Amino acid sequence: MEAKRYRILVLGAGFSRAAGFPLAKELWRQVYERTRLLSGRAAKFHDDLADYLEYKRQADGVHLSPNQVDFEDFMRVLDIEHFLELRGSDTWSSQGNEGTVVVKTLIGEILAELTPSVDEVPKLYRRFARGLQPGDYVLTFNYDVLLERALEAEGKPYRLFRHRYSEVGDHLATIDDSREEVCVLKMHGSIDWFDRTLYSQRERLYREGGGTTQPADPVFSHADELAVTKLLEGPNFPDDPLSEMYRVKELKAVYQKNLLFLATPWLLAPSSLKILYAAKVTDFWRGAGYAGATNMGVAIIGFSLSPEDEYARLMLYKLVTNYQNIHWGEDLFGQTKSPLVIVDRCPDACTLADFKKRYSFVDWSRAVLYAEGMDEKAVDLIFGQTARGSESTKRGE
Repeated sequence: MEAKRYRILVLGAGFSRAAGFPLAKELWRQVYERTRLLSGRAAKFHDDLADYLEYKRQADGVHLSPNQVDFEDFMRVLDIEHFLELRGSDTWSSQGNEGTVVVKTLIGEILAELTPSVDEVPKLYRRFARGLQPGDYVLTFNYDVLLERALEAEGKPYRLFRHRYSEVGDHLATIDDSREEVCVLKMHGSIDWFDRTLYSQRERLYREGGGTTQPADPVFSHADELAVTKLLEGPNFPDDPLSEMYRVKELKAVYQKNLLFLATPWLLAPSSLKILYAAKVTDFWRGAGYAGATNMGVAIIGFSLSPEDEYARLMLYKLVTNYQNIHWGEDLFGQTKSPLVIVDRCPDACTLADFKKRYSFVDWSRAVLYAEGMDEKAVDLIFGQTARGSESTKRGE
């Protein structure tokens, strides 16, 4: 992510909270509630949960009920088991073992049900989308598609990949910067992303076996009906990790199908070891350690910075320190940097102190913290501060 004048906005779960989307603990409760109705292979989730509870009891001396489970720690244990193939030949799939696949699918189902249509996007998020400018980078850690819907409601062009190319050679490519668009990078994947790799392999095997019909699949056999489109657009390197990634526009329709174990949304499970499975989105992170140095605005919205996500903390540390320490107060491209804007929900002094401790690398004399969460005032602050540049900086707001 080379340094330019564009703004960088980082979104966490708190960004979508005002639209009714759950935070991590609420999401776990909703996922667990839906697992009660599962049967057959899907009921393996309960075996995985029971094994985890027994592991915590035997290894840590901790007695937990399902409602007390730390969602990210549970998924971390499942990730370790899957990544190291501790089950040997019983390792279920590249998307995870049964418990993880159940969780990913249910997360997609829950968030899809909450997703507004383009015509129903709340005004707050349409205002946020209007504030974004071509060239802005939005780094979102959310699985939902609320921002994409808001951008579509406002008719704002955007892309979901880092670079658009006009030409691609064997080793080099020419960047196409002719389009006026916002860049949205989904660092943890998305509920509307589905990887076509395995289906493409099945298609090839069908052809080699003399098959004349398309193999059945709840997503790719219904591409027209579900408005399935390729994530990447235009020329790209053939070995791009996202070359087989597709988006499903008809989100509610796809999750009304029987997806479980047949099609799994491509997202990084809510585990503290997400980084083990992040190869497909590595390009989103490349060079992020240099971001912020010559950017004209940075905002962090609803990102709690939990200690489990150390990789994200390191990236934000680099971004914030570069932004606040390099070229601060200097004339840069005819502008000076505006204060870093951080928006979160801190309802009392204790919560606020804990939040500032997690963000201890921030120079608060060069930042504005809005502790009322994502609302109209937050949007005004985000785009007022990041656009005002020199005046705000001189006043130290």
